Amino acid sequence: MNKIKLLLALLFLFSVVLCAQDVDSLFSLYTQSSRNKQIVLANEIARTVYELDYVDTLFQIDNNLSTKHQQAIISEVMGYYAKHQHSDYNKSTLFYLEAAKLYEQVGEFLSADIMYGDAAINYHYLGEYEKSVQLLMKCYVYEKEIDDKEGLSVTLNSLGIVHSQWGQHEAAIRFFQEAIDMERVLARPLYYANRLASLAKETLLLGEAKEALPLIEEALAMDETLNEGVKGDRIAVHLNIKGDIYFALDSLEQAEASFRLGLQFFEKKGNQRMEVVSLMSLGRLYLKEERYKEGIDVLTRCIALAEAYTIRRSKREALNTLHQLYKQTDQPQLALSTLEQFIALNDSLFQESTQQQINEFQVKYDTQQKDVEILRQQAEIEKHKTRQYVFIGGLVIAGILVALLMVIVNLRNKRNRVLAEINTTKDKFFSIISHDLKNPVIAQRDALQQLIAHSGKWDTESLSLYYEELLKSADGQVELLYNLLNWAQVQTGRMPYKPALFDLTAELHLDIALIRNMADRKGITLGVQMPDTAMVTGDRNMLTTVVRNLLTNAVKFTGKDGCITLEIQPEENSHCRISVTDTGTGMSREQMKTLFLLDSQRSKTGTAGEHGSGIGLLVCKELIEKHGSTLHVESEEGKGSRFWFTI
Repeated sequence: MNKIKLLLALLFLFSVVLCAQDVDSLFSLYTQSSRNKQIVLANEIARTVYELDYVDTLFQIDNNLSTKHQQAIISEVMGYYAKHQHSDYNKSTLFYLEAAKLYEQVGEFLSADIMYGDAAINYHYLGEYEKSVQLLMKCYVYEKEIDDKEGLSVTLNSLGIVHSQWGQHEAAIRFFQEAIDMERVLARPLYYANRLASLAKETLLLGEAKEALPLIEEALAMDETLNEGVKGDRIAVHLNIKGDIYFALDSLEQAEASFRLGLQFFEKKGNQRMEVVSLMSLGRLYLKEERYKEGIDVLTRCIALAEAYTIRRSKREALNTLHQLYKQTDQPQLALSTLEQFIALNDSLFQESTQQQINEFQVKYDTQQKDVEILRQQAEIEKHKTRQYVFIGGLVIAGILVALLMVIVNLRNKRNRVLAEINTTKDKFFSIISHDLKNPVIAQRDALQQLIAHSGKWDTESLSLYYEELLKSADGQVELLYNLLNWAQVQTGRMPYKPALFDLTAELHLDIALIRNMADRKGITLGVQMPDTAMVTGDRNMLTTVVRNLLTNAVKFTGKDGCITLEIQPEENSHCRISVTDTGTGMSREQMKTLFLLDSQRSKTGTAGEHGSGIGLLVCKELIEKHGSTLHVESEEGKGSRFWFTI
């Protein structure tokens, strides 16, 4: 009977290997064939992958489909195949992204949305969380456009999971909360309870156990409305979360009750993996309550179950807790034995291939010991190897010493270069202060002395005009001071760069309102062209500072009846282009060449006599370069300027 089973298993494996070879060779032929032949090969590929159970739909391709639509389907199928047959997530992702682009071109936006979602999951498995988030945000936009509430709920939940893995727990909570709001509309108890549980776990991770408790209680109340087929498992999982929350609150009696009730459900359903989780939680609780004997019993059972079902990571955690219990009960031998098991399992999990090679070598070595002659030869070989190792070790140490010396020299040279740059920057900084800050301040002081000396002789209108000029000059000095401080912070590394995903459109509303007031006072039209939502990844403070400075400069150097335009335009590859265009004084070629050179900055006067030094543009350039981008400029003297960058 066992031989028959083995034969059937071998036949099945052989058929799967043959199918896999068929798919690879068929796809190679497909890429080199004419259209009519491609349709036949495409259907054969789709059928084979369907039979391997990697897709749940059998695609049918005929002459009615365009070439791009056909290629989109094959890319999708090959994406599933690469993932499930070869576990090649990188190759699978390339196929998914190709399929998504082709589906977009033929107007199959729902299919494109699915492909972007599958690619995002692959990036999540690969640990590339930023790329995963970018693709999920694409799905978010698609699903918003077509009002796919169910898809939106899944995408929002996925965004929460990815941000949680990424360590951005506050963002994860926002996405989970939005998913919960969506499920309230959809009225799906199962998904609503799951979203609440995810939010409770994330809230607990932030150390807010009190806030997490009502969330998990609401999830459990919703579980009670489910049918019996799924009710038990859901309740048990959520009881475990509730137990963890009580554990964090030091409500150990309630925590134990939750863990035990969850365990009963898992035992009844035969869910061994979750049984292990519940037993482990009880073990940790008994250790904290100093109920050492009960803890030892529970964890011994947990380890046996984990070993029987090869749940190795849980077994490792259980061994670690059991070791602590044995230490507390003054059982050094058992504590030592458990610790050794833990260390061995820990090494095995992280170095399985290395450990296997060591074991194989040990077996060979033990076999050789049985023969004295082989043992002698082995000893000679070992002596020779030892001499080689000593020689090689000497070379390695010498190499390390040389490398360390080179590193020290490089560090010293680098430090000297940095000090020289800092010294140069300091000289330029003081030069600007002496030219653009000192002289106007002295002039203002002299003007004030004149006002005091002649205050009784001048009429009110003359005084008012004089005061306005003084205020305008002071405003220029304040702006210069802020720009100098910002620039100094960037140069000294005291302006932290904190990139995060945020809505640039929402952040700019207040700044745009302030700039519009400035423009209105000069009789300038400010036009704004940007989408309702522009999600970008960058430092919120830096990017808003850049846009604000560019708009302020545009107002400064644009005359009455001029026009300024702020434009935010989405581009391919999840980028946005931000540009500020004006019809102002513009610049000559010579001015543009020295625009971003600190030692070339000189005071410039705006169209209404505003003071300007060019430091604001230096700040913009530095901040944009921190984002890995470039500040571009296009200008023609007398016709205006355009500044733009992508993020």
